[in-house]
Amino acid sequence: MRILVVGAGAVGGLFGGQLAAHGRDVAFLVRPARAAALRTEGLQLIGTAGGPQDEVRTVPVVALTVADLPAAEPFDVVLLAVKAYGLDQAIADIAPAMDRGAAVLPVLNGMRHLDVLTDRFGVEQLIGGFAFVSSYLDGQGRISTGPVPAALTYGELDGSVTDRIGRFHAAADGCGFRATLTPTIRADLWAKWVYLAAFAALNVLTGGSTGEAAQAPGGPETAAALLTESASVAQAAGYRPPPDKLARDLAILTAVGSDNRASMDKDRLAGRPVENEAIIGDMVDRATAAGLAVPLLRATRAALAIYAERGR
Repeated sequence: MRILVVGAGAVGGLFGGQLAAHGRDVAFLVRPARAAALRTEGLQLIGTAGGPQDEVRTVPVVALTVADLPAAEPFDVVLLAVKAYGLDQAIADIAPAMDRGAAVLPVLNGMRHLDVLTDRFGVEQLIGGFAFVSSYLDGQGRISTGPVPAALTYGELDGSVTDRIGRFHAAADGCGFRATLTPTIRADLWAKWVYLAAFAALNVLTGGSTGEAAQAPGGPETAAALLTESASVAQAAGYRPPPDKLARDLAILTAVGSDNRASMDKDRLAGRPVENEAIIGDMVDRATAAGLAVPLLRATRAALAIYAERGR
């Protein structure tokens, strides 16, 4: 199983680095400057899941650029770990690998990317997937694994267990992160999106962490209303999360004392680009198509659009 990891940041670098550290056949597709650094210095991972958070490990890796890809040996799976706003460029970059028979496993937020990738490569070359990480890239290009163990979930979109997904699971399992092969990846993707949209919108609308929102007048009610809105969109698509999942989500979003913020809100506060349309805008568009009223999500979309416009 040959795996091409697109991006060597907090997500791709973490999973690709762990795969490489455990002897898997992995290469990174990165920009020329990053490729040069990886070739000479290796990929540096700081910390281990459940262990010391200051241990630095240097992992030798194979780094390719777009110019190198046509001459490289064929890959079986492309692990696509880019932000939503980098998807179009990534699609162009991976085309040589996809044209030689690779399958793409994206770990992007939301659902829109599945439609975009299907339109370009066909559903037969698409695997569903998502990630949970607390990792981040520091100023030296090193990847801090973070205190929460990373998890990668994946599966064929039709729920079948194919040879390729079985081989990918065999490669991913036992590499220092939780690797889960699921027959319900579409429902799982929707469940994550329902929570993430409500989480990010709560941060944006209140301006606070979940704990701060929980203690503000009307904060818990706002969290519940946002979760109801996003769950209604999933229900219209046939993928409403089960009641116990929604109850757990609401408990997290109303936890007093929590300093949690969605990654998109962290990016917003830091002045970085955000995945506003992938996480919020697409949810609002699907609500509109289904005839659903989602006023809080719609207000969040407007606020983020203003932020994005100012950033330009």
